[in-house]
Amino acid sequence: MTLQTPAAPRGGAARKRRGSMPWLALALVLPGVALAVLFKLVPLVHAFWLSLLRTRGFEDPTFGGMRNYISAWNDPAVWQAFRNAVMVFLTLPVWVFLPLIIALLLFQRTPGWKVFRAVYFLPYMIAPVVVGIMFRQILAPEGPLNALLINIGLAPLAIEWLNGPNSALFSLTAVALWAFFGLGVLTYLSGLATIPQDIVEAARLDGAGFFRLMFKIAMPLIKPVVGYWTVLCMSSMLIWMFPLIYALTRGGPGSATMLPEYLVFTTTFEFMNRGKGAAIGMALFVFAAVISAFVVRRMYQEGKGRSS
Repeated sequence: MTLQTPAAPRGGAARKRRGSMPWLALALVLPGVALAVLFKLVPLVHAFWLSLLRTRGFEDPTFGGMRNYISAWNDPAVWQAFRNAVMVFLTLPVWVFLPLIIALLLFQRTPGWKVFRAVYFLPYMIAPVVVGIMFRQILAPEGPLNALLINIGLAPLAIEWLNGPNSALFSLTAVALWAFFGLGVLTYLSGLATIPQDIVEAARLDGAGFFRLMFKIAMPLIKPVVGYWTVLCMSSMLIWMFPLIYALTRGGPGSATMLPEYLVFTTTFEFMNRGKGAAIGMALFVFAAVISAFVVRRMYQEGKGRSS
């Protein structure tokens, strides 16, 4: 009994199959494109059109051209909000390298690494508003943190964390980092899992310490992951901190913790100036897009240089 191999598809059938592949790819991509257009592009175009309208409370809007942008440009509160955003950006190295250090310790199977992996990710699972309410109690003048500092002899450090003009923004950023960096740990762990174990063992045999292993071995091999996490952190600093600001400081004291996204909210819903709020939102969009595009472009150039 002889085995017969299946006959190769005829030329017409093969061409028909190849001709159907673009339609299959289009069918798979189309739902994602439709969702992006519906929930991203359409609101963006609507916000831009709204930024060109002159709005006064509940009155019918009238076309105002660039008036809202001029008003936002001349508004000291807008400049203060973006200055605060720049101050938050200065903490970006902490957002990028702290999760990497923790992830590398877990990657080296530090004792208890499975438990720590869950513990570090747990804060990210808590709703940001709940995090804000929780830390509003912890950082209160009579809260647990100041009580602990007083009991261990560090009374000068027991300050009004959320009410000081200098400490409020620092406290807000620290809370955001605590709530967010667990996702970075898992992101880095997924990148470190692609590193061949032979390379790590060879580096250890050559006497590489922890930081040499991080900067000379880990970071060059997972540079796209580092770039991705950097872009994600920058976007979180600009558009994901609203619930924390709302629950912790409401932009105060004064305008010490007023960031652009919260200023959009107050301008639109508290001062009922939808056009100016949309103009500030468009400025925030351009600000975030330019910074993200710069980082992605650097990542692409470095990746292209390594591959050439």
